[in-house]
Amino acid sequence: MDILTSIIGGVRQAWRILAFGPFEKGVTLAMLVAIAIYVIVFTIERLTGTRTANYRSKSFLHDLGYWFYYRAGIHGLLLVAPATAIVDIPLSFVETGLFTPLPYVAHLLIIFVGSDFAAYWIHRAEHRFKFMWAFHTTHHSQERLNFATIARFHPVEMLYHNILVYIPLRILGLDPTVWLPLFLFSQLHGGITHTKIPWKLGPLYKIVATPTFHSFHHSVDPAHHNKNFSSMFSIWDHLFGTAVNGNEAKPSRFGLDGIPSTPLLSTLTTPFRLLYESYLVPLRGRGMGKS
Repeated sequence: MDILTSIIGGVRQAWRILAFGPFEKGVTLAMLVAIAIYVIVFTIERLTGTRTANYRSKSFLHDLGYWFYYRAGIHGLLLVAPATAIVDIPLSFVETGLFTPLPYVAHLLIIFVGSDFAAYWIHRAEHRFKFMWAFHTTHHSQERLNFATIARFHPVEMLYHNILVYIPLRILGLDPTVWLPLFLFSQLHGGITHTKIPWKLGPLYKIVATPTFHSFHHSVDPAHHNKNFSSMFSIWDHLFGTAVNGNEAKPSRFGLDGIPSTPLLSTLTTPFRLLYESYLVPLRGRGMGKS
């Protein structure tokens, strides 16, 4: 681990030396990561005979737009930083520092497994509660899955995700800086699981989420709705009874009926329309019934 720590330290030092401002560094980093993941995923797709026509669609460009919004740090600057600053004040009174003395590897493993377990339950909640589902439709509206779909999330959804992850880290005293290598790995893994690469990984299918496993979650087939919520470890779905039988034929159609994947503005505004229809329209209906 000393070698890994030295490498990470060297990369950080070199990054500081670059004559870029924070925004330029963010855009550069987002671009480098996008290119690296694209090259890896595209190579795997070509080697496995997976169709790559999705990269010539407008919806792919929209996913890239979301990618740069988040990876360049714009979201963090505009929404996450102010929000965490607000919740930091009350959290300072309940901070336990329970895991602070633990070594780097322990922090890494706890965050890796713990965050994925939490993500599973947050994901289930997003499909259960109307408010959360409205914003989650931005992700599910994509009909042409590709590696950049991993970033196709509404800013409101990403904000409460960030806060829900930050709170336990802060309370338990876990070091958020160890998230960097996990973040890069999760982006590659998430990019792969949002493609049509025909991987199941044999007996590991019930442990690790694969493109085949995650494809059921984006299926338009009602039989697959509210299934396969896991991000990294598919074992959560198998443990809690939300897994699709792996022997079923892989779905071929994705997206949401009645919710288009384009234009870009629609992916940002549609959730608010859904909230209006879910909460305000029924209220107005009751009011008219009483008059």
